[in-house]
Amino acid sequence: MDIDSILDALADALELERELGVRMVDIDRSLLAPPVKAASALPLAIAAPPASRVSQVPQATPARGLQFFFVHDRPLSPGGQEMMAKIVAAMGKTAETAPIVVDAPVPISPIVVVLGSRALKKFFPGLRGSPGDWLKSSEGRDVLVSRSPDEMLRFGEVTPAVKKMKWEMWQSLKTVVQRARQ
Repeated sequence: MDIDSILDALADALELERELGVRMVDIDRSLLAPPVKAASALPLAIAAPPASRVSQVPQATPARGLQFFFVHDRPLSPGGQEMMAKIVAAMGKTAETAPIVVDAPVPISPIVVVLGSRALKKFFPGLRGSPGDWLKSSEGRDVLVSRSPDEMLRFGEVTPAVKKMKWEMWQSLKTVVQRARQ
């Protein structure tokens, strides 16, 4: 993790706090530490070996019957994995039919759900969007920008603003299932 990534994440977090009306922010300095490498055996994440990390846009790999998948910029926290497991189950999918990809290569499917702005920058560097926006990638895929589950969980206390963000996230994720059926 380089300093630019840290500053981008901090800027995104502060912007969200400002939108939610927060006037004072406590920063947990442990968040600035490099992330701990997660094991690739996590049930919801597809992780490539470290040697496959490249600075280019990740290449696609064929996947049979995959209608959509999620991308995240790093392995999810245990709480984020639990939240995504519930979301995937509510969408009528499994970890195999709607995986979370954190590294190259990415599967081929007509729809990609991007979990967070950092994942959007990592996997689709030329695209810009806000949560709930549908975009079109250079390969012709439909891309839904959504919030990261780790972002949602860091608020801790469920305030009306957090409930609204969760509801908006769920509403946008329901459109993925509708598009996948078309």
